[in-house]
Amino acid sequence: MAEKRVEKEIERQKPDIKEHIKGVKFHTLAKGVTTHPLVRSGRPCIEGTGIKVTDIIAAQTYHNMEPRQIAEHYAIELFMVEDALRYYAAHAGYIDTDIEIENINDGQLAEAKYGTRADSLLSRRTPVS
Repeated sequence: MAEKRVEKEIERQKPDIKEHIKGVKFHTLAKGVTTHPLVRSGRPCIEGTGIKVTDIIAAQTYHNMEPRQIAEHYAIELFMVEDALRYYAAHAGYIDTDIEIENINDGQLAEAKYGTRADSLLSRRTPVS
C-alpha cells in the first residue's frame, strides 16, 4: 500500500524592504536630496522621505503652488522644499526629462485602461435586484 505523502506548509513572508536597504547606502546628490536604487526607482528624493523632486516641481509648475503650500501639502518642512528647488535649478534638464517620461507613461496607462475591468468580465455579471 502506498504511503500518503503529507507536505509541510511553507511559511511565506513578505520581503522586508529595510533588510534590502541595509546593504546599500543612500547616495547624497545635494544638500537634502538623496537617491537609493530601491526607493522610488532610484529617482532623486527629499532626504528622509519618499517624496521625489519631480513631485515638488510638478506641484509648483502644474498646480501653481508656492513652496509653503507644497510643504503643507506634503507635510514636510519648508527647507526641504527649498532643497528640492535648489537641486532642480542645478539639474533642470534631468528633472524635466524625468517629468516628461512620467507623463508619457501615465498617458500610456490611461490609454490601455490599466487598472480597469474588461467589459467582457462585467457582461457576465447578473444584475442585482
